[in-house]
Amino acid sequence: MKRTLTICAFLHLYIFTFCALAQDVFLKGNIVKVTTQLQAQGNNIYQGEVTLDDSNVFLFSDKYVYFECPEQSYKSANIRINGGKYTATFNLSTKAWSFEAPTDDNRISAFGSSVCNGQGATGNKGYAYLYGEQLKERLTKGESENAFYVSGISIGGNTTQALLNRYDDMTRDHAKYVIIGLSMGNEGIHESSNKQQTLNQFSTNLQRIISKIKADGKVPVVMNNYTRGDFTLDDYSYIKQMNLLIHEWNVSSFNTLGAIDNGAGHWADGYQQDNAHPTTNGHKEFFYAMTPSLFDAIKSGKAQPVRDRNKSMVLSDGNTIRFSGEGTVHPFTVTLRVKGNAEGRLLTGYFSAGSRTLNIAVTADGHVVYTNATNKTLTSENTIDDSQWHYITLTHYYAQGRTLLYVDGQPAVDTDSKGELRERISPLSRYVVGDETTSVSREFSELMFWRAGMCPEEIAAVEQGKMLKSSLELYVPLAGSTALVNKAMSLNEVEYVEAETQGIGSLNHGTYLPSARYDNRTYDLSGRLAKAGRRQLVIRNGLLVMDK
Repeated sequence: MKRTLTICAFLHLYIFTFCALAQDVFLKGNIVKVTTQLQAQGNNIYQGEVTLDDSNVFLFSDKYVYFECPEQSYKSANIRINGGKYTATFNLSTKAWSFEAPTDDNRISAFGSSVCNGQGATGNKGYAYLYGEQLKERLTKGESENAFYVSGISIGGNTTQALLNRYDDMTRDHAKYVIIGLSMGNEGIHESSNKQQTLNQFSTNLQRIISKIKADGKVPVVMNNYTRGDFTLDDYSYIKQMNLLIHEWNVSSFNTLGAIDNGAGHWADGYQQDNAHPTTNGHKEFFYAMTPSLFDAIKSGKAQPVRDRNKSMVLSDGNTIRFSGEGTVHPFTVTLRVKGNAEGRLLTGYFSAGSRTLNIAVTADGHVVYTNATNKTLTSENTIDDSQWHYITLTHYYAQGRTLLYVDGQPAVDTDSKGELRERISPLSRYVVGDETTSVSREFSELMFWRAGMCPEEIAAVEQGKMLKSSLELYVPLAGSTALVNKAMSLNEVEYVEAETQGIGSLNHGTYLPSARYDNRTYDLSGRLAKAGRRQLVIRNGLLVMDK
């Protein structure tokens, strides 16, 4: 009996002492709608399930919470964090704290500086916000199976070192994916007396950030460097050098320079909010350079693309390869690796509205000509009238309204020898590789399609065999009609299309007769050109596909 009383007395003393030591610890802040009291767990540890509501606070830098213990007159510093449900833990002895939550496999953290934070755009709804809205829309339309969304954790003025210093801001966002949005402008490239050292610092720190993100089981995506209103041509050269490095890293990336560059490292006319920031429309151009299905491709387990120049196929008899860009395309670049000097088209672009087209064709004397929708042209000075492989590249800067044609790295010229056409190409509904208007035969090896314009240094790097991945939506080694696989980080595809033959041809065995005439006209049963109200046939590959 005495022993039992002693134990009870001890327990009573322990409980009394514990209760005396237990104090009130609260979580407060502008995204804590109702002050939350954390529960004592013993050993001065306090914990609780908290719901943070940031619906009325847009900018990450404006969101905060803090821990407070009135008995000790203690209040922690403000802690930046986005809304959500967390397990908050606070150690009253050491003042250590944490916010735990499961990793959200659909969340994409936008981790960068002011442009990534939307500065310059109305309401700070810049490219990261626009991309998040597009991802939600893709799910609604059934274009994606994944409920991706973007969570902003960017702060104006940040450098690579600043992101390393506040790396915990990113881990507390508990996202599976991270967009890194920085530029060497904040790194001080313009003011630097040793620009190579600044580039090296930016490159080294950015790779450290990428490595840390990967080590934490997350997937990084990089926005490459963009323009600024005060960049010199020397600054510009270092921006392009850095971007060439990012292109080839083992990480997906977006070509922001190719979205809005005026050709001298400055913002395109009318797209500059101030020296360091684009306007709302400038942010839209960045957004258009971002591949819509990139994160779907990453989630599917798709590997980063590798160049393959050992394959080829012949397109002839009007057979073509067709593709379209995902969503709205403004700036773009298309590169074809081709062999064969026969006269005829290499690429045709069809506009979304009307019957206009643009095309790239080989002339009878082996020159390459780009003809736009108003019949203005760019013509290569060099020719492809041999049996060698050649690179044909068409690049368009929508914001600045510039189109350039390169043949083996050499710019084509217009009648005024300016080397470019001033135009703004409205969205194209589809692109056609090959010549659907003739029976010309030509060999093709590679097809590449980027959602950005490309500078001469980038075009030269492609011809050197390098894989430039920033904003790359299609990379297809052309290995044959049944082996057209897009290796770029997107879920976009190309289509092999056999020519439609219209007129009276043989139906025997489903094949063409060499003596038959194939063109784009439609004939009636008597072989006359069809007119409205007359019966018509359409024959594809010798098979009847329409009879009306």
